[in-house]
Amino acid sequence: MKDLLLQKALAFIETHLKERLSLDAIADTANYSPWHFHRLFLAKTGITVGEYIRKRRLSEASRELAFTSKPIKLLAAEYQFESQAAFTRSLKSFCGSTPGQLRSNLKPLLSFQAKLNLTKRGENMLSPKIVHKPSFKVIGKSTLSTMKNNTIPALWDSFGNYCDKIPGVVNPEVGLGICYFEDMPEMTDDTPFTYLAGMEVKAEQDAPAGMQSRIVPEADYAVFEHHGSLETLHDTYSTIYGKWLPTSGYERASTDDFELYDERFHFGHPDSIMEIWIPVVKK
Repeated sequence: MKDLLLQKALAFIETHLKERLSLDAIADTANYSPWHFHRLFLAKTGITVGEYIRKRRLSEASRELAFTSKPIKLLAAEYQFESQAAFTRSLKSFCGSTPGQLRSNLKPLLSFQAKLNLTKRGENMLSPKIVHKPSFKVIGKSTLSTMKNNTIPALWDSFGNYCDKIPGVVNPEVGLGICYFEDMPEMTDDTPFTYLAGMEVKAEQDAPAGMQSRIVPEADYAVFEHHGSLETLHDTYSTIYGKWLPTSGYERASTDDFELYDERFHFGHPDSIMEIWIPVVKK
């Protein structure tokens, strides 16, 4: 069912390639919030919605360049590029030719097809357990990150410098990475989101100067284990959102998700284990 809804969204994109497209409008055709749709789309395809649209526009524009006499400036405008120069830069990056070179040489086109390429990465991930967790408080340090400029690894690199200064810690053997939920109208590679690396503390504990606190609401969670290096963490997230969630009988709840690092976690070691907690509600 989820794949059918995504195909419906892809069909909407196809019929509006020459119009301004918003993530909100696309997600609405699949009955998702923009935030949930973006994460599911990325898990299914390995690219963002914005990158998919850009590549489809460039593919169709390149065909028109080769097989019609439309002016380059007109094609740039029709396919929603801000200028002919921007169109030229994007096309050269896409297929190695400028619009003029492609038109004059009829160079073989690098076609980006309008279809959903389902990823098979992370298929050996363990099945989750469903756990109810009451509201809890975390103190640590946060960063404003994007998918393109990922500042989270640097935040964890500095974790050892301040974790022993966090007061009122509930379990000193457990580190938590909280990804703040924000139901954004648009999500791209450049969209900022907040991530906090910290530890669970007593509810009455205040954050020291230079640190931040976050209260994570009560929720049911699907708890997954990620085995091995963090270099393959994206594969596990892809499987969660692209394979497990669409067929699970659950939907992602509108609250924070988090990563849990305890004594089983050993950075860079093939036997390392960490947990991913995804808030869920039954359909």
